[in-house]
Amino acid sequence: MWHRIEVDGVPAYWAEGDDDLHRVFLAFRVGSADEQLAWRGITHLVEHLAMHAIGGHVHDSNGRVDATTTVFGTQGDGAGIASFVAELSRAFQALPFNRIELENQVLRAEADTRGTALTNPLMIWRYGAATYGLPGYEEFGVGRHTPDQITAWAGRWFTRRNLVLVFAGGRPPAGLTIDLPEGERVPPPRPSSALPGTPAYFRQPGGVVAMNSLVRRSTAAQVYSTLLRSRLHRSLRQEAGLSYTPSTSYDPRDGRYAHVTAYTDGLPQNHDRLLSAFLEEIELLADHLVRPKEIAEIVARVRATRRRTSSTGWAYGNALRELVGAEALTDAYMESSLNAVDTELIQQTAGEVLDSAVVMVPGSRAPSARYRPAPKFSSSGVDGQVLYSTNAPVDSSRLVVAPEGVSLFRGPKPITICYRDCEAMLAWPDGARKLIGRDGFILMIEPALWAHGSSLTAQLDTGVPTDRVVPMPLRPAEAIPIAKTSPYERIRARFKR
Repeated sequence: MWHRIEVDGVPAYWAEGDDDLHRVFLAFRVGSADEQLAWRGITHLVEHLAMHAIGGHVHDSNGRVDATTTVFGTQGDGAGIASFVAELSRAFQALPFNRIELENQVLRAEADTRGTALTNPLMIWRYGAATYGLPGYEEFGVGRHTPDQITAWAGRWFTRRNLVLVFAGGRPPAGLTIDLPEGERVPPPRPSSALPGTPAYFRQPGGVVAMNSLVRRSTAAQVYSTLLRSRLHRSLRQEAGLSYTPSTSYDPRDGRYAHVTAYTDGLPQNHDRLLSAFLEEIELLADHLVRPKEIAEIVARVRATRRRTSSTGWAYGNALRELVGAEALTDAYMESSLNAVDTELIQQTAGEVLDSAVVMVPGSRAPSARYRPAPKFSSSGVDGQVLYSTNAPVDSSRLVVAPEGVSLFRGPKPITICYRDCEAMLAWPDGARKLIGRDGFILMIEPALWAHGSSLTAQLDTGVPTDRVVPMPLRPAEAIPIAKTSPYERIRARFKR
């Protein structure tokens, strides 16, 4: 059984532990989705600095940052727990700025060993280069955060009202004080959007077929996720032998919505069959009622999993629910919500999944007309100075530069990034610029590849807000592209027109 109380005015959940150890978690409502792309990584840096500041606990403590929360935890006896809470609370108001450069090195090393998450492309295509799409990007801000920026960020987010505590192993130690600014509870960010509509699909090199959908947080959606996993395993693995690891997940996004993600892998020669079979199972659940017996079996499986969840697990889960604005789950609610799951509710949820689906396609075959292709181009271009490729007319690309933005035409349709919507511009000393728009579109602009492009760098630097510019290191000469066609090839191309 779990309990909710207050510790020094801060919400706290506690439960008896499964062993003799005491554990505590401090969960703050801030994560990478709250950041801005050009400065991404500041929450992670604060987490590292705070952990170093309480150095005596480092071997049995840890911290993590995800899209919407930052959590610190440790284990030990009651005195150790009290000391951890007190020291961590004080650390945010006296972060060790002399450690910034060293912790930046650690963050870079951590990023170098971290693999690319399967969900990154799905989140970027759904949300673009902001809010819940940000975890899919590099931490571009690492190495540039100043003490003043770090102090302001910590003071804004790491506060009493933006905190929930979790204790495992019994009631919290008596006399705990939380020495943090009062602050305010900040709700999760409103989601950005990069798609004009769903269901949609995009192509991604590799061997994975995947789908991400947005549904209301509910027991029915959790049951649906388990049901879809069972069906994919049966059809793709057992019956067709197309995949080794079909799976699904249900992941809360904020207080109201969650992502249902399904994914599977297969050999290149089987990609088309795999895609068809994968989507067929998703569509069947939306278009046809599931047999009550099958639903009863899945509900029983979900119920068994819930019953195996420890009291600490429920306390921790409910603490995070409160942090993002969702109501706590009681035993009575969980049981009644499972009993309410029937064929109609599953089909309704399956419809939500299909209607909001973003599908990642590895092969050349497109899904059915039910799925619209994610846009490869912007809806319009800018009017301004027109630059032609130094490889023209072999290369017919046009770059249009205007006071409000820039458009690249490789054919009749452009990719456009308006400066006000530029979330980050990577800037190299040789003049190259890489613009990342809020919708996720990217323009890599090499001045040397555009005729009369000597002023390009200055134009871009004037247009993009200075706080969106990310200085990049010097590139070796061999990494800087040059015109690829000879004068003879360009003259020959003109006569062929």
